Amino acid sequence: MKTANKFTALALAALMAATLVACDKNSGTSGTYSYSEGLDENGFFEGIKASDIVTLPEYKGIDIDSGIPVATDEELDEQLSSVISSYSHYEEITDRAVVDGDTLNIDYVGSIDGVQFDGGNTGGLGTNVTIGVTNYIDGFLDQLIGHTPGETFDIVVTFPEDYGKEELNGKEAVFETTINYIQGDYIEAELTDDIAVDYGFTTADELVADIEDWIVSTDKFYFFTDLLAEATCDEVPQSVIDYLINYEKAMYESEAAMYGYTIDEYLSTVMGYESWDAYVEANADAYVADGTLYLAAQAIAELEGISVTDADIEAAGYTEYVEQYGKPYIKQFMLYQEILPQFVIDNGNLVDGLDDAE
Repeated sequence: MKTANKFTALALAALMAATLVACDKNSGTSGTYSYSEGLDENGFFEGIKASDIVTLPEYKGIDIDSGIPVATDEELDEQLSSVISSYSHYEEITDRAVVDGDTLNIDYVGSIDGVQFDGGNTGGLGTNVTIGVTNYIDGFLDQLIGHTPGETFDIVVTFPEDYGKEELNGKEAVFETTINYIQGDYIEAELTDDIAVDYGFTTADELVADIEDWIVSTDKFYFFTDLLAEATCDEVPQSVIDYLINYEKAMYESEAAMYGYTIDEYLSTVMGYESWDAYVEANADAYVADGTLYLAAQAIAELEGISVTDADIEAAGYTEYVEQYGKPYIKQFMLYQEILPQFVIDNGNLVDGLDDAE
């Protein structure tokens, strides 16, 4: 059975990530919410014939820029840079003394009259400082000059009278300090088979090919949603709006729970809305717009007799998500994100430089 690789499954993962933590893998629910509730066995909105209420733009035989089904060098370089960034690093110099202007990694433990104080140490995690740049207590960083990585020594400084903490104001402090290393040149990693293995591939070439597939899939999806934005709907049924609202609420409830908030606390603290109800009211037009997009996609599927089979789900590598989110949800996702964009492109006319001409 095929398993969805990192990049070709990224769109699905992004939609699902916020809700995955609270998801009951046996029922496809988060709390009492089911992601497939309100969808029929085809992944369509239950009881709604979208083609009766949606006016579609032309979607067959249309001109499509030939660059859409192709991953450009710029797009590929951007994604590859993201992959290898966590493998890139700065040279760690340990064989010379520190000079003014150096950036170095240090650890320290501060004390006053032999007693450690809160916030006065790095906890052994190390911290980077640049002599002459980083804002530290006067004289602290200058005392690093001349010492060598591996040394442990005392730095003695006096806190300003107006430092802002009564227990530290004007006090002399001793920082037992260890220089871990001096930061050297930035060494950018090169894509290797070993890195590819970390992403679930055998070779770097396989990883690159999968990233190219993901880029093309993403570009096709954006093209498709731009096309659907020209559709209109007589009136988006309330059941569709409720589905979108409940889906989004489940996502925010999961995010809030990760921070120990209720959904109202989360929206107030992080997003500036008084409550969930206030958020829904403020975004009423967005629910109508999103509902129109989903209904337009469903209308095309209805008119063209397009559906998602179990074999399609398996071939795409999404079988593992069925128990978590329900088959109807996966089918709707595949139609909207992958199958219908490809259908429109397959039935269009690829034209060189169309976007440039526009």
